[in-house]
Amino acid sequence: MDDDIKVLLVIHPRGIGEPAQYALDQFVLRGGKLIAFLDPNAYFDQLGQMGGMGGGGTPSSLDRLLKAWGLGFDSGKVVLDMRYLTGAGARTLPTLLSLNDNAFDPNDIATARLGSLLMPFAGAFTGKPVEGLNETVLMKSSAYSQLVDSFAATTQGEAAVRGFKPSGTEYPLAIRLTGKFKTAFPEGRPKADDRGEKKAPKVDAKAEAAPLKESAAENAVVLVGDSDFINDGAAVQIQEIFGQRIVIPRNGNLAFAQALVDQFAGDPALIKLRSRASAARPFTVIRDMEARAQQAYLGKIKELEDNLGQTQEKLNALQKGRGQGAGAILSAAQQSELENFRRKAAETRLALKEVRRELRSDSEALQFWTKVANIVLMPLLVALAGIVLAILRRRRTPAI
Repeated sequence: MDDDIKVLLVIHPRGIGEPAQYALDQFVLRGGKLIAFLDPNAYFDQLGQMGGMGGGGTPSSLDRLLKAWGLGFDSGKVVLDMRYLTGAGARTLPTLLSLNDNAFDPNDIATARLGSLLMPFAGAFTGKPVEGLNETVLMKSSAYSQLVDSFAATTQGEAAVRGFKPSGTEYPLAIRLTGKFKTAFPEGRPKADDRGEKKAPKVDAKAEAAPLKESAAENAVVLVGDSDFINDGAAVQIQEIFGQRIVIPRNGNLAFAQALVDQFAGDPALIKLRSRASAARPFTVIRDMEARAQQAYLGKIKELEDNLGQTQEKLNALQKGRGQGAGAILSAAQQSELENFRRKAAETRLALKEVRRELRSDSEALQFWTKVANIVLMPLLVALAGIVLAILRRRRTPAI
């Protein structure tokens, strides 16, 4: 790798082999700044569309480097978060994370005042950095989250959260490692593999520098558990105005990526000058209330579905036992039991439909009255306070 390169941005290193990871390892040890966007489920990756396989869903990691740094990144798991979910009702997608200020480190210039950020199907970092390295969590999930299999990442609605159990863990989504790094390849340069990487040109053994074992000075590496967030589909809104293509940021996705590069490549003071004000101000307390209410309703729905399944099984078994011919005649008791099962199944379906309707109604009512309180009630209180203040001043003013 060219010595002139000071900052390296690695985006979704799908299928990366050990020779390439060795190059990154040596780059960090010689003082280069590394920013890596990994992904357990790269939705916008176009690899899957080749050969008619369907699009998206490819994983990426830097397993050899992460292991040497004491970290883990399960490329088969994505974060499901009921607090930062996107959508509502049948279009609820709890793996599409709509993050806000509560998820960001307010003391870091790369994440301060981002406003909002959209992360599709992000992964989480686990483990504890090895001795000599310090970890700063730049972004995290809420404690009302869990890790789910990446193949089910795009499941929406009730099916997406049916088996949800909050882990109580705030999963790191983006981290910064600082300190003195040690090599992940103590045995030296690995042999070239056959993962499709270009073979490096042969270098004279005498001319090749000895592999570095440890960084001479402290360095920094940033790891992000998602690569889709910088794709146009997640980061910007594109409009055609008078024949010109206008790109409008819809969140702080690109600002975050640019801030990371600026922080490593230039004077950190310059980053503070960039405005990242966001128009999005989600009601975080309301989100928590909705998540708890939804979890309670999901318990009722699951119980009703289980009862319906058991009733249907008994009904099917009773109908199969009728047989053919003379044996097909049911006794009065069996006929009564059959009717009871049918009635119970119909009542359960009706109750299930009613619970789902109540869930939608309660969620919509909660959002509606919250907006009313913010749009109408607060200005009304301010106006009343002004009127009361005016009356008090008028009473205190002596008559002329």
